[in-house]
Amino acid sequence: MNANSSDFKHQSVRDLAWAVLSPPLVSQMSQSCVWPNAKWYQDVYEESLLWLLELDRNPSELERLLEGQKDRRLGKYFETLWFYWFSNNPRYEMVGNNLQIIVDGETLGEIDFIVLDKVTDKLVHWEVAVKFYLGLGDTRKMCNWHGPNYRDRLDIKVDHLQQRQSMLSKDPRVEGWLRQKGLSVDQCAVVLKGRLYYPWHGLPEKVAQKASRLKESDFLKSVRAPVHSSPEHLRSWWFKESEFTDEFSDEQRFSPLIKQGWLEKISTILENNYFTKSDIFKTVSDYELRLPLQVQVKNPCYSWDRVFIVSDNWPDDIT
Repeated sequence: MNANSSDFKHQSVRDLAWAVLSPPLVSQMSQSCVWPNAKWYQDVYEESLLWLLELDRNPSELERLLEGQKDRRLGKYFETLWFYWFSNNPRYEMVGNNLQIIVDGETLGEIDFIVLDKVTDKLVHWEVAVKFYLGLGDTRKMCNWHGPNYRDRLDIKVDHLQQRQSMLSKDPRVEGWLRQKGLSVDQCAVVLKGRLYYPWHGLPEKVAQKASRLKESDFLKSVRAPVHSSPEHLRSWWFKESEFTDEFSDEQRFSPLIKQGWLEKISTILENNYFTKSDIFKTVSDYELRLPLQVQVKNPCYSWDRVFIVSDNWPDDIT
């Protein structure tokens, strides 16, 4: 039996499956903490497939949990998906989540999850994050990958996960705090998922054809992935406004992604929710939408179906 995350009917289940199945952004970053590779995610996803299929028949519990979240940020949504997966997967036992560590009046940090892995019999400290970065300049350097919020950078996030967040449970003061609660962490692990958007204008001229004619093999040959990135990481493109206008036809339709579609693509969207290029730029000029803007491409005839649009002066126009 095999199913991709896009095969499920309900968006909540599609996103949950994507959260587990999708490949990581980066490879193993240190020996002191586990950064699972794509095969590990594939294996645990396949172990959970029957449960996910059953959940897709009635996802009401998951949807109530997601709807009850006061924090609507994408990172919290992603974290809640992992909370549900750990809490309902028979392999795991949720021991604690969002543990704020305060010792002698000092806040030392917060642990996302402490989970008992019943297969390995280890108590694991998990940190989870989802990020989307646009590459600038020399895309081999992690410091040249920026989020839609320009100050958010891949190298900063990886360093924070590696040096701070995942190491929190190894701090002697935190170990003592955990022991008082009867907990002794055996291992730490990091989940960093998302997608990297490569600059369309950075393509060699012979490759920069019309978007609909670009082959995956040309994509892989043309891009320069950041150091330490996972070979399987999810990829797409970002376009300046003028490039977007040139590369897509007037007949092409798009759906702006505001709250949904950042993880697994939206399965069905009403026809009147699709925008033309002119529609998109009009809503931007009317301040109904803002750039950078991610859009889902309707009926793409290529493997990548979401792109980012930025202003022609990005990032110089950021104040």
